[in-house]
Amino acid sequence: MNETDARKSLDAQEVKRIARELGADLAGVASAEDFAEAEPGRRPRDLFPMANSVIVIAKRIPFAAATPYPSIGAMEFGEYIPENFLNEACYRLSLYLEDAGWLSGATPSGRDITNFRVEEEDPEPRVFLHGSFDLRLAAVKAGLGHIGANNCLITQEYGSRVRLGAVLTEANLEPDPPNQYGAIPEFCRECGFRCVEACPANALPGDGTVDHYRCMVIRPDLVAPEKALAHFRKLFRGKPMIMAAKGLSYTDSPPHPCSTCIALCPMDQGRDFADTPFHRESWTDEDARKVLDPALLENPQDG
Repeated sequence: MNETDARKSLDAQEVKRIARELGADLAGVASAEDFAEAEPGRRPRDLFPMANSVIVIAKRIPFAAATPYPSIGAMEFGEYIPENFLNEACYRLSLYLEDAGWLSGATPSGRDITNFRVEEEDPEPRVFLHGSFDLRLAAVKAGLGHIGANNCLITQEYGSRVRLGAVLTEANLEPDPPNQYGAIPEFCRECGFRCVEACPANALPGDGTVDHYRCMVIRPDLVAPEKALAHFRKLFRGKPMIMAAKGLSYTDSPPHPCSTCIALCPMDQGRDFADTPFHRESWTDEDARKVLDPALLENPQDG
């Protein structure tokens, strides 16, 4: 029996059904060739040269865990638990594909930071970081949603209230119709860019990008830039594999406590629970001081 004889024919709809049986709330398929927008080194075949298809799955975040109110529970069930779930689901889906005769491998659902660089220090820091694989781009290519003004994937079912995972496989699966990448969707304009207005860091310019420095420090007006840059340089140092290993250990890359831009997306059907599910749309100084390291504050005595 040759290698071809040992392989089982796979149907994309069946594979997505299996993904949903494993607990995925959304599943889609993209062609591994359709990633021209991705940076070199972050394309499917850069990570897995035999890849022909990318299976993208999403797990929704409980609506109450995606709030502009920072809490331990929101971080745990808004990021840690969904990411752990997605990693296991992608692992099991990879084994299913492998048992059918197709080599497959999963990508981390988050926290695999492999690059950090400082683009500008004065007068205001500008930094850039990214992971090994662009899951948001993959989700757009797989037809799961669009990149909104909040720089997050926005799905029809759950807005931005999702975490993502992916499996790269040599199986040739029929791709789903991809969505447009690189253009702000019309529903963001209809919304009035609430996420942009409410962002406590003023990190969203409204064009679908995000200021990474501002987003990471949450309240730039309270933080001493030189202290923050020193902290980030220490945290995100080393070769890409070492950086990713530290992040994936969940010790050096904690969840981001601010979910304002996620919670405010009106595309989220969860907002049907109430006309105004949250009493406010941004953060107070008290909120910020709950999560900011006192060593980074402009005036530590106030922390």
